[in-house]
Amino acid sequence: MKNKFIFILIICLSMIGTLDAQNQNNRFALTGKYNLIDNLTPLDKITLFDKDNFSERTEGGEISIFKNINKFINVGIPFRMGKANVRESGIANDISGRLNVSVDLVGQIGYFAADYFITPYLTAGLGYQLETFSGENNHGAAFPVGLGLNIRLFRNTYLQAQSEYRFTTLENREQIVYGAGLMFAISGTSAEPELVDADGDGITDAMDDCPLLAGTMALKGCPDSDGDMVADKDDACPAEVGLAKFGGCPDTDDDGVMDKEDECPTEAGTIELKGCPEPVVLDGDNDGVPDGDDKCPAEAGPASNDGCPEPVVVDSDNDGVPDGDDRCPNEVGPASNGGCPVPVVVDSDNDGVADGDDKCPNSPGTVANNGCPEISVEDKEILNLAVSNIEFNSARATLKITSNAILDQIVVLMNKYPDYNLSINGHTDSIGSSVTNQKLSENRAKSCYDYLVRKGISGTRMNYVGYGETQPIADNRFKDGRKKNRRVEFNLYVK
Repeated sequence: MKNKFIFILIICLSMIGTLDAQNQNNRFALTGKYNLIDNLTPLDKITLFDKDNFSERTEGGEISIFKNINKFINVGIPFRMGKANVRESGIANDISGRLNVSVDLVGQIGYFAADYFITPYLTAGLGYQLETFSGENNHGAAFPVGLGLNIRLFRNTYLQAQSEYRFTTLENREQIVYGAGLMFAISGTSAEPELVDADGDGITDAMDDCPLLAGTMALKGCPDSDGDMVADKDDACPAEVGLAKFGGCPDTDDDGVMDKEDECPTEAGTIELKGCPEPVVLDGDNDGVPDGDDKCPAEAGPASNDGCPEPVVVDSDNDGVPDGDDRCPNEVGPASNGGCPVPVVVDSDNDGVADGDDKCPNSPGTVANNGCPEISVEDKEILNLAVSNIEFNSARATLKITSNAILDQIVVLMNKYPDYNLSINGHTDSIGSSVTNQKLSENRAKSCYDYLVRKGISGTRMNYVGYGETQPIADNRFKDGRKKNRRVEFNLYVK
């Protein structure tokens, strides 16, 4: 037994020496716990771990202070006081309440991180244990080992639970201690980190982009062999003075193409010609057509005629159409009409679209819209709003009174655009049978048609049709999708 205690003592002292050498975080914690204690006091001829050998559990308290050495290790001093019910060897019924006091030096090993919710740990150490009874003191060394758990409640507050077995040098006084309480972390002052400069260039490794190669402050500690202010690690041409924009490579002729990609490195050229200059172009007649492409190099002429002079063009009526191409060489007319005069065009509304091509001959419009007036963005928005604002009574084709306002706005549009017709299209969701939905969509479209007729819009300018559930615009599996699919659409068009 004595050899076992000496071995545990050596292990604890070694661990505590290691803890002191690894001081990094420099944080403290205070704990307070409520303990339950099993005092193991075997009687003569009874096995140590026999269930009849345990006394009744007693209560006690504990306060301790711990120092966080690093994120894996704590070291601390717990002080305990409690009551011990023990039975002396050979006196089976002698259970006495004795004062039991201990103070330990322990280490905890685990992963301690402020942002972890639960952190388990192992604990071991050495200490002093005192037992007082009937005016006498019984004391000796203790060797606690155990395991525990910290549960973070708040930023610096933890719930701590721990179970511990205490070996002692006292005869028949080993204990099992169960404890639970609170731990409060207290921040300390971190030690200044050691400044390291491995390459000795006067720039610490933390600030040095090249910590193993001596360099300059301007390049954050990196060397520059060719002195072009591009660090060797970033220099594609470390032995040649170059430019930063070319990764440290030179551009001798300063034409924007670096030498290793320049096919004419000593002559300034263009990027398109890979650094070579434009070739000399000969143009003897100065007509802008190079002699090599000019079919008449001694006579100026346009490129459209391969550099040759244009032939003399005869235009008897001076209408810009040469007589050779003019079907009416003696009458002025545009080229679009073969040089002949254009017949008189009637444009009743003066919108630039001849009545023969004008779908709205009495209303000024645009060429793009075949002579009809364009529908304004605001008026198109009214038609779009009608899709979501026309409402019917559930499963019926009767309009709700809330639909009247938007339908009245459509009446205004029909009067504003008398050349336009209106298509009314009814749609439903997929709830119910397709036959029922088809009929319902037709009836709802007709209800809108009938309302507009009652408001004075000619039925000849409108048509209505129902599409049932065949043209959904949203997913019928969802309520919002079905709501969007139950709609009536209004489209203005010109025949």
